[in-house]
Amino acid sequence: MGVLTILFNRQIMKYLGTNALSVYGIIVNISTFVQCCAYSVGQAAQPIFSTNFGAGRGDRIKETLKYALGTTAFFAILWVGLCWAIPNQFIYIFMKPTEEVLQIAPSIIRCYGLSFLLLPLNIFSTYYFQAVMEPKAAYIVSISRGLVISGILIMVLPVIAAPEAIWLAMPLTELLVSVYVVLKMVRCTKQLSAERMGVYE
Repeated sequence: MGVLTILFNRQIMKYLGTNALSVYGIIVNISTFVQCCAYSVGQAAQPIFSTNFGAGRGDRIKETLKYALGTTAFFAILWVGLCWAIPNQFIYIFMKPTEEVLQIAPSIIRCYGLSFLLLPLNIFSTYYFQAVMEPKAAYIVSISRGLVISGILIMVLPVIAAPEAIWLAMPLTELLVSVYVVLKMVRCTKQLSAERMGVYE
């Protein structure tokens, strides 16, 4: 996150200026809240996953996964809804804005806020993959969304598109990572049903 913040800061200052940078600072704070929601789901579910993985209870893992995914979906809809409904209210919480900031903030927050639709799922998936002995998958998700894909998009989008395209870096990152997450999660869950349940029975 530190590296991404540095990259964002440099690119925003290069292409968009200080007003945009001040809005980004607020987005980072909002994102922290969203991530904490995702962490809470992962930390609550991980002991249940790991215990039942060791016991060979694939049925319980699937049931817990259902509730966990439902909770992440709730948080995703909640935060995206807030970003779209009251973007400038976030600005007033964290700063005393100028008129220029209030003019540019809604589009920036709404655009970047699209990443919150898939962020909870992607973060939660790392806890799930660790619990079912898929550390490689957890690592791929973490490093892809936390540095590799996101870093590349932050550097490239303002060059190949428009300066404002930098706000799409994280939504596109979360989207690309979520494709891998969903495919891998479905595969892992099917294997648990076929193999682990067979051991239990």
